[in-house]
Amino acid sequence: MNHINQMQKKHLSEIIRIISMYQVLSFKQLLGTFPELGVNKLQTILKQLQKSGRLIFEQDTGLVFCSKDCSFNASTFAAYWILLDFISDITYHTISEFPVSLTFYTYTDCYDVIHVPEEKEILINHALSTYDTEAPKRLVVVDNTEQISHLHFPGIAAFCMVDTDGRVRYFKKQGVTDN
Repeated sequence: MNHINQMQKKHLSEIIRIISMYQVLSFKQLLGTFPELGVNKLQTILKQLQKSGRLIFEQDTGLVFCSKDCSFNASTFAAYWILLDFISDITYHTISEFPVSLTFYTYTDCYDVIHVPEEKEILINHALSTYDTEAPKRLVVVDNTEQISHLHFPGIAAFCMVDTDGRVRYFKKQGVTDN
């Protein structure tokens, strides 16, 4: 019984830490982060945290909010889906500042995930043009594949598109290589 309580406390604190950092995630994203919990256990934990005022769990939308004052950030939300593709190898992850949505480290590499909204390609190209190619690899989230040909900054490892269900598709522009 004590072991169960210790594990539950560990999950409670880790869920609070992640929701505090990313502000809004979906139930599916949290389930991807903590697959060992399963659907029922995760729902129970989220309801417990909501009851204690630690977060807001909207079961009808499937979204989990840090507080009633935080707002949905599409860039961070999409970037987190990409993070989940690497979850078994991740040693550390954190939210980042514009233009990077989040940064994560695996056992062998470091990645910046950057979302480029449509019609912001020139801004992002300029903002990242002086990038050191020895720095983290860049996974670039685009809203449509037509954007790829307009993005020209160093360090791009892959382009990604995330659909509404969280499925990630990866693309590589000819001539772009992993550094």
